[in-house]
Amino acid sequence: MADAVGSSPAADEVRPYKIHVPTRHLNLARQKLELTRLPREGSLPKSTEWWEPKPVVEPLIDYWVEKYNFRDIESNLNANIPQFRTSFALAESESPLRIHFIHARSSSADALPLLVLPPFPLTNLSLSHLIHPLTTPSDSTQQAFHVVIPSLPGLGFSDSLPNNSSPIAGTASIFNTLMTARLGYTHYLTTTTSPGSSSPAQIDFLLAHTLSATYSDSNLATHFISPVLSPPKLLASPIEFAKWSLAWFMRGGVAGYEERDFLGYYGSPSSPTIAEIKDPNTLAYGLCDSPVGMLAFVLRHLRKAGSSDVIGAKGTFTKEELITLTNLAWLPGPEGLLRFWSGTSLHHPSHQLPPPPQPKTKPKVGITVFASSYTSSSTTTTPAPDPESNTTDFSLSHLGGHHHHLNPRPKFCPPAWAHSFYSVLHTTRIDSQPLSSLLLFEQPDVIFTGVRSLAKEVLNTDKRIIPIAPLAGVVVDSGAPVSAAATTQEKTIKPVASEPPILRTIREEKAEEKGKGKDVMMDEGLLLLPPQTMPGVKRELSDGSGGGGLSSPDTLVEGSPSPFGRA
Repeated sequence: MADAVGSSPAADEVRPYKIHVPTRHLNLARQKLELTRLPREGSLPKSTEWWEPKPVVEPLIDYWVEKYNFRDIESNLNANIPQFRTSFALAESESPLRIHFIHARSSSADALPLLVLPPFPLTNLSLSHLIHPLTTPSDSTQQAFHVVIPSLPGLGFSDSLPNNSSPIAGTASIFNTLMTARLGYTHYLTTTTSPGSSSPAQIDFLLAHTLSATYSDSNLATHFISPVLSPPKLLASPIEFAKWSLAWFMRGGVAGYEERDFLGYYGSPSSPTIAEIKDPNTLAYGLCDSPVGMLAFVLRHLRKAGSSDVIGAKGTFTKEELITLTNLAWLPGPEGLLRFWSGTSLHHPSHQLPPPPQPKTKPKVGITVFASSYTSSSTTTTPAPDPESNTTDFSLSHLGGHHHHLNPRPKFCPPAWAHSFYSVLHTTRIDSQPLSSLLLFEQPDVIFTGVRSLAKEVLNTDKRIIPIAPLAGVVVDSGAPVSAAATTQEKTIKPVASEPPILRTIREEKAEEKGKGKDVMMDEGLLLLPPQTMPGVKRELSDGSGGGGLSSPDTLVEGSPSPFGRA
């Protein structure tokens, strides 16, 4: 990225980032795979109460050892995805925290800044297939976006938050600072990418909720998918309570409620039961040492996200994609993922959500909800996106198990309930059930439709946000810590002197330097290495090297855009 005008602490700089995983890490994974000892299968007949993973896991191990080529994925990723990292000084920690993010700018003159939240526990690079449809829509009349997709702290390339901070409040503070102080977007929109009620510990909903409620001055509107809502309360929202009571008596048709809201609410199952993790370290010891254990853990969560509608349909993941998803969690070490999950469960137990903060003005939101299977389909508001995808060699049906144990349907809540706390600008109703909780892979049009509908309403009602073509690099002139609590400090923004160069290949840059008469002696291989480790920043690695800090390893594996880029 181009140099900034004036001086700035190194920790505040936004730097391009490329991946190079040390060969020793890949060799370690291969050795562990070759030494794998699988559990004995249970006696016949097979149980109907739990999953028998051996028929699935064994072929994947063979493919991992014999055919899987990470270097091809690494090269593809570095060549195609604009990745960056920046560091934040935290009041709760002596070590800076580095956040890895994708920043893809649209060429459209009327593009809007959009913060895209990855569904927990996926990293940002699993969402790379969403970039092009958002930055360069096929229909020129559709809204384009400047897309920012960060990885949550502790996942992928992002360092873990300190143990004494709230994962949700800390992450929201960092992401807002990233969008405003680091990238120069005074105002922006946010979208979730999965049903909020289906997320482990409701992480996806809580993070988007905190961003919308705490940072409404900069985050002008948030798109929720199947948010976690509660019926209006008499004392807290007497007007909304009266509307709900009248609508309940009339069974819809009044006060913003529809008949299908009641059919959906009473016919909807409870949210999927997802175990809370209260002691992350015990599980981390098992998963950190075993790539096969991590593979089984990933497959288990994919099964929980699947549905009877997907079972037997065209494949969802290839073997390469499943292994890449596993590598995303295993090579950097799963302890950050597990601690984020555990910390959220402790701070926000699912049975006792904290009362929302009360901003002066209700945060603006757009809501997408799915109809229940009990809902009448006689009226169609928004057709369900076409779920057809390219044929793959490994469908969710291969994950085995019995369909009645897979219940990924998000809990249906009447969207009018949101009026008690939010200013609802737009509601999108999908008159079908989601194929699974993996919307970003199977039904990405649900995300695109919802966020574009919200953006249209924001442009019509809020003059603070205007289409812009911003600078890609911004630094701040203050070295003051960014608190991991839900507050930020005001900073003076210093934009770069001119538009930063478009990311080019190494060979293109070397050819340009030679054309200027400069000698180029740098080894190409060195250019793939990440920036130097910051002094005093260390982190435990899965291979036992390093020690005990909050920082992610300098070289980690991430998946290529191609496995998840099917249209």
